Amino acid sequence: MYRLIRPVGPTLGNGRIIMIRIQKIMVPVDFSEASKRAVSYGLSLALEFDARLILAHIAAYDTAAYEKAKVDLLELVPLVCRERLTYEIVVKSAEVRSELLGIVDDQKIDLVVMGTHGRSYFERLMLGSVTERMLRKLHVPVLTVSHLDPQKEIHKPDTVPLKRILYATDLADGSEQGLEFAIRLARGLDAVLTVAHVIPSSDAAFRGIETAAAFMPHYANEVRAQAEERLSRNIALVSDGSVPISTTLTEGVPYETINALAAKDKADLIVINLQNKGRLERALLGTTAERVIRTATVPVLSLPLPALYASRWSAA
Repeated sequence: MYRLIRPVGPTLGNGRIIMIRIQKIMVPVDFSEASKRAVSYGLSLALEFDARLILAHIAAYDTAAYEKAKVDLLELVPLVCRERLTYEIVVKSAEVRSELLGIVDDQKIDLVVMGTHGRSYFERLMLGSVTERMLRKLHVPVLTVSHLDPQKEIHKPDTVPLKRILYATDLADGSEQGLEFAIRLARGLDAVLTVAHVIPSSDAAFRGIETAAAFMPHYANEVRAQAEERLSRNIALVSDGSVPISTTLTEGVPYETINALAAKDKADLIVINLQNKGRLERALLGTTAERVIRTATVPVLSLPLPALYASRWSAA
């Protein structure tokens, strides 16, 4: 069990103090199967980190629905957990996104755990409903648990396996903050860290250009050399050597390749950045991030950048 609540606190069996602190976790619940999976993860993480758990539901403007939601939320917390867990049931009646964002700010939430729904055509374009809209606006990390591999599913509160972390970086400006956070997370959880960058396939980049054949080899070599140099530089700047880091630089369709790397490495968690770019880019989340969140079969931790929350996650 990886517990850490304060700089001086519980230790692992080997006496090592965990350097990660999560004090408040929120799980938005709409009572779908996706949100119930998120509750299982939220409960488990709250027990692991001795964190306060907030289960939040936005109900209709109806007294009966409001009261029923409170009862239904409470039933999602198993009796065996209630004495071990500090938790709060929050039911409000208003616009879903604004209320949930308000709870995050008012309660000083450190982590939001959310489920995503199916893979309809509309959701392929927009990721869908509340999760996608929250990811646009939230300034704290968001853990999404959607189409999980059966081995990664948690059906009741249990230890969350977080021993293999894959950090997928786009090497954009500011991505060093995401790398630093991933290293801190791996160090705190005593996990193995792989840092990966995927260069979009050159055939896709040059599709439709008649002269592509003449320039593709030189261009591809130049792009790869630049990516290798930047990846090495970022790790050298950020890493303190306390966490062994393996790197992967490959080519392909980014989201497909990231998922394939996660499967190959048997990753327990994918960490990605949500860059604080222009309005349009932020509104669309970024093609790769959105597709990874939607299609990954392991939990995905999305890090809004800049990482203003990083100090709150650090216990030492």
